[in-house]
Amino acid sequence: MSFLVKIKNADVYVGENKVLKSLNWSMGKNENWAVIGNNGAGKTTFMKLIFGELIPVYGGEVSWFGNKERSPLAEVREKIGYVSAEYQSSYDRPALGWEVVASGHFSSIGLHEEVTPQQKDAAFKSMDYLGIEYLSNTLYNHMSYGEARKILLARAMVRRARLLILDEPCSGLDVPTRENFLESLEKLARKRTQMIYVTHRIEEIMPFFTHVLYLKNGKVFKQGRKEVMMNSEVLSNALGCSVMVEKSSGRFYATLCRGK
Repeated sequence: MSFLVKIKNADVYVGENKVLKSLNWSMGKNENWAVIGNNGAGKTTFMKLIFGELIPVYGGEVSWFGNKERSPLAEVREKIGYVSAEYQSSYDRPALGWEVVASGHFSSIGLHEEVTPQQKDAAFKSMDYLGIEYLSNTLYNHMSYGEARKILLARAMVRRARLLILDEPCSGLDVPTRENFLESLEKLARKRTQMIYVTHRIEEIMPFFTHVLYLKNGKVFKQGRKEVMMNSEVLSNALGCSVMVEKSSGRFYATLCRGK
């Protein structure tokens, strides 16, 4: 398989607004990508394009998992897990933890189909892997914000997704909960689950990420290997402010940010 995702010349509209413009990007085997950009740069639209929730117009193309022909979206989504703060707020059905995780088998909000013993077992294994099996019989709307986010991560991986899309997954989490969540992602990465991670906080880019894509005004501003992309000059130009980047223990931190 030569690529997981390949996007070619994609223009994407949300309503009447052209959000992504002539976008070209691909993700290869053994790569994990961080996507950085200011609010309004097109990050969430980019994630929805990869997930197949939005489609490009005027001849733009998206291909998945080495298949150069257009794949049925149902087949694509079986291999992709999606976690976002936005999704968490929309999951408003009364359900136990294991039921939320099991709903990942059907890509549904809530359970509307009978769960097989194998699917229920997969849900419990997914929670056990993340160390949250104690939440299996807790009502989702009674969980803490961080616990609910981990349940959604277990939901995203219940079908053993080959690719995880994480759209600002640490938004709203306090620092200890955020670090615990990031440790869970690191554990998944060791199992060779590949990830695309959207953020505007560079300290969330864990050592296992290999590449960085900068989006700016709906276009690819710059992309490449992380060690080349994560420097003060590139980040400052991408964000439109003066940023000083420092590295510590394999992670990057912005120590200064002021307007140019």
